[in-house]
Formats: sequence, structure tokens, C-alpha cells
Amino acid sequence: MKKLIYSLLFIVLLSACKEKKNNPVEPGNKDLPKNPVYQRVELRSDTLNLVKLTDTMVIYESVCRGCEYENSASFAIHDSLQLVELYNIETADNNPPDVDGGSLQKYILLVPKKTGTTTIKLYSFLEQPPTAEDSTRFTKYSITIQN
Repeated sequence: MKKLIYSLLFIVLLSACKEKKNNPVEPGNKDLPKNPVYQRVELRSDTLNLVKLTDTMVIYESVCRGCEYENSASFAIHDSLQLVELYNIETADNNPPDVDGGSLQKYILLVPKKTGTTTIKLYSFLEQPPTAEDSTRFTKYSITIQN
């Protein structure tokens, strides 16, 4: 009789456990692309990045907070195959307001337009208007976009 009660209790407890569903994260910014599954994929410059057509790619950069070029820093990409488009640049300041210095985080959002393999260059411009020196400051990313 004890085995029957323990068996029933075990079955009830087992059925009470539910697996949490992985619902896609909804973007906070209403202007982001209407991807069926909103997922940010961090791009790395030292490897071939595999992304899906529905992903949003992100590159993390930082800018000196309180420096002379804090407000003039900008970014641009060059993709000769035009498979990737610069979508937006988000800025986050995680430093307390009463602290001097630190850094601002820049999230460079890219969206794929079509499938294929490409290499993009991310340019960092620290002055406005950009100088010739800025054209030599870039990072290469290799990307394969799949369905």
C-alpha cells in the first residue's frame, strides 16, 4: 500500500513541474526590425560569424566618457556586397552621474538584408568632420548569413 501511495505522490509531483517556455524577447525599441525571433548575435573579429536572416547583429564598442571626442564619436560600416546594413547605434552610460571619467558603451546594431558570405569593415570616427587618420581605424568582421 505504501508503494502505491508513494508512486501516486511521485507522479503528481512530476506532473506538477512544468518546463519554462523559451518565448522570444520582445524588443524595447518599437523601431527595431520586425523579426519573428528577436535575437542579438555578438560579432567577433577573430572568427567567421554565422547568423540567421532573422538575427540582429551587435558590435560592442566603448568611448571615453568626458573626453573631448565623447559627443563626436560615430561609426560607419562598409560592405561591398551590401548584405548587411547599419541599423542603429545605441548608447548606454552605466556610470554614476556624480563620477568623472569612465566610458560610454556603444551598441552598433546591424541587420542582414540577404543571405551570403561577406566581410564588413567597421570604421570608428572620433572627430567631426572625419580626418584621413580615421579611415585607417577599422575592424574587419567576416559574416555568413543563412536562412
